[in-house]
Amino acid sequence: MRILEIIVGVILLGGAAWTLVKSYRGRGTSSFLVLGFAVFLVALGMLFVFGAFSAWFRAFKFGSQWVK
Repeated sequence: MRILEIIVGVILLGGAAWTLVKSYRGRGTSSFLVLGFAVFLVALGMLFVFGAFSAWFRAFKFGSQWVK
């Protein structure tokens, strides 16, 4: 399940990068809306990726003893 979360996060980050590249030369309000959408995709992708990695890190026996 965590692998699936990481994959979804990477897909969202890739979609944000593609959106930024496509809207780089744009001007006006639509460019700002697309940029806002890309920022939203980055935030959502980072949430998935960091959430999965932190749950994976907490699952380790050594990691949980080390954190405590």
